[in-house]
Amino acid sequence: MMKLKISKSFLNCSRSALLALTAALALTAAAQDYPVKAVRIIVPFPAGGSTDVLARLVAQKLTELHGQNYIVENRPGATGTIAGAFVAKSAADGYTLVMHSSSSYTAGFLYRKLSYDAGRAFAPILRCAISGLYITSAATLPIKNIKELVALARQHPNQVTYGTVGQGSAAHLAAEMFSAAAGIKTLAVAYKGAAPALVAQASGEVGFSVLNILDPQPFVKQGKLRALAVTGIKRSPAIPDVPTLLESGINVEANLWTGLFATAGTPVPIVNKLNADIARYISEPQMNTWLVNNLGGEFSPHTPEQFSEFLKGDTAQWQKIIKQIGLQLD
Repeated sequence: MMKLKISKSFLNCSRSALLALTAALALTAAAQDYPVKAVRIIVPFPAGGSTDVLARLVAQKLTELHGQNYIVENRPGATGTIAGAFVAKSAADGYTLVMHSSSSYTAGFLYRKLSYDAGRAFAPILRCAISGLYITSAATLPIKNIKELVALARQHPNQVTYGTVGQGSAAHLAAEMFSAAAGIKTLAVAYKGAAPALVAQASGEVGFSVLNILDPQPFVKQGKLRALAVTGIKRSPAIPDVPTLLESGINVEANLWTGLFATAGTPVPIVNKLNADIARYISEPQMNTWLVNNLGGEFSPHTPEQFSEFLKGDTAQWQKIIKQIGLQLD
C-alpha cells in the first residue's frame, strides 16, 4: 500500500488558512452581535455645539437600532487632541468612537508633541456632514466681492484684517489658504469664538472673516456684513445665491466636515455595520433638511474606504498651508 507523504510546508499553509478562516468567522460573528454593551461617542468640544448635537442625534438613532446605549461624552480641550488621544489609546473593539470635526482631526497634525499618530490612530467610519466655509466682509469695507477684496489687500499689504476663532482652526487655515492663493498678505485677529468675531466684524474692527456657513447669515440679512463667497467646490444649499471662490477666480476648495471614527484596528465588519446604519439614518429626507438648516451641511452615502481616501486629500491640503505659514502648537 502506498503511503501518502504530506510536506510540513503544506501542513503549515493549511493551518494558516484555517486560522485565517476562523478569525474571519469570529469577526463576522462579533459584528453580528455588536454591540453587547454600551458604546461611548467622544466629542472633542463642549456640549451644545454643532458637533455635539450631531453626535447626540446619531447616538439616539443607534441606541434605537441596536438596543444598547450609545452615550455621548464631551472631552474638550487642546483643539480636540485630548479627545483624540483618549480614543487613540482605547481598545479597538468599536465601543469607543469619536465624532471629529475637520478642526479637531487636523489639530493632530499641528501639535509638536502628541501621544498618538493622527494619520494612523483612527479608523474612518462615515463623514456625516460636509460644507464649505463662508467669507463675509464688514459693510464698512469699501468692497462688494472677492475680486475687490483681493485688489484692496494688494494695495494695502498686511493692513486688511480678518477675524479668526482660533489658531489652527479650519476657519483660520482656510483664510490663510485664500490669502495664499490670491497672492495677498492679510492680518489675523483672534477672538474667543464666532460670536465675538462677528460682532467685531460688524462694527468694522476687522475687515473680513471666514466662518461656518450659518453663523454670519443673520448679520448679512441685517446689512451689517456682505456675503462674498463660499469655499466649497459648489454653492451651499443654505445660501445658494453666494458664489464659490472657484467661481470668483480663486483656486481654493476648503471644507468643514464632521465624521465618526473608531480606534485604528477596530474590526472591519463593525466599522461597516456602523457606516451602513448611520448612512441610512442621515440619508432620510428629514435628516438631510436638518443638516442644511442647522449645520449648513450635506451628506452623500459612501464607504469607510471612500472616507479614508477623502481624508488623504483633505489632510494634505491642510498640511500644505500649515507648512507654508509655519504654524505649530505646543
